[in-house]
Amino acid sequence: MLHDGERVIDFYAEYDTSRGPEYRARVARLAAEDLRFRWLSQLDPPGSDELVSVWRATEEAFVAYGDVYEIARVRARCAEVLRATGDAAGARAMADSARQSARAMGAQPLLAELTTLGSTAQPSQPSDVSLTPREAEIPAPVAQGRTNGEIGKQLFISTKTVSVHVSNILGKLAASSRTEAAAIARRDGLIPA
Repeated sequence: MLHDGERVIDFYAEYDTSRGPEYRARVARLAAEDLRFRWLSQLDPPGSDELVSVWRATEEAFVAYGDVYEIARVRARCAEVLRATGDAAGARAMADSARQSARAMGAQPLLAELTTLGSTAQPSQPSDVSLTPREAEIPAPVAQGRTNGEIGKQLFISTKTVSVHVSNILGKLAASSRTEAAAIARRDGLIPA
């Protein structure tokens, strides 16, 4: 996906007129998503400060572009990043801004995404979470984007059992989504490097 995006950027880069606000915004989002995926998967991960900085720059680029829906989408993703890196107040402000725009546009899928993100404050210090030995096997494949069925096959347990473990982990980590749980688990050293 990243390679395809880079090919499109390279194609249009030679045309001076194509490097307007939309081009800059989309290039910024591609770079931000690349860093987010690397951070979540721990494949050459950026630091939290770099990740947040790139997402804030992406938000600024979309504000300059002026597409209201895309601004709201980027703010929702930025809120997710802020929350996962421990900035609950910044995440709440960013999510509130995205939510306000989504409501004004009637963008129900975006509102649903923001509801999933939630607004519960996340502790900025690593938590003292104790996972069972089986639960400790779950965060790494979740961070890799595997489904419950895929995790079940990998661990030789049922999909339903994986679902129960994931629910327990979400509760123990006070996470509102699988993505957030993976980020917290990574931050707290629950996922091996």
